[in-house]
Amino acid sequence: MGTVVEMSTGRSSGPWKIVVHFERREGGGLRAWCDEIPGFVLSHADVEAVLSDVQPALEGLLTYQLGQRIITTPLADIRAELERVGVIDSVTPGFIPEQVEYVAQRVAA
Repeated sequence: MGTVVEMSTGRSSGPWKIVVHFERREGGGLRAWCDEIPGFVLSHADVEAVLSDVQPALEGLLTYQLGQRIITTPLADIRAELERVGVIDSVTPGFIPEQVEYVAQRVAA
């Protein structure tokens, strides 16, 4: 929550990092949350639904909470990049990361 509090008071105008955590639900599906953003929790039986909703949910909540349009972009995942270029083997199908980092920034008016 510290990052959002700092941003809402105007102490920082540059981009900042947000960490979204993921865990499998007991009955199936996926749950996503972010300790830094009050109200950000996604949970669904459909894993793909949760994964596709993360970025728009982050942007919507941050834009509402900060009163200014915010965009987010996932930071590059080093493992995925190393897999892409063939340096390391691909992870097993169905792998869900424990967390994904995003960069958030204000959009110029």
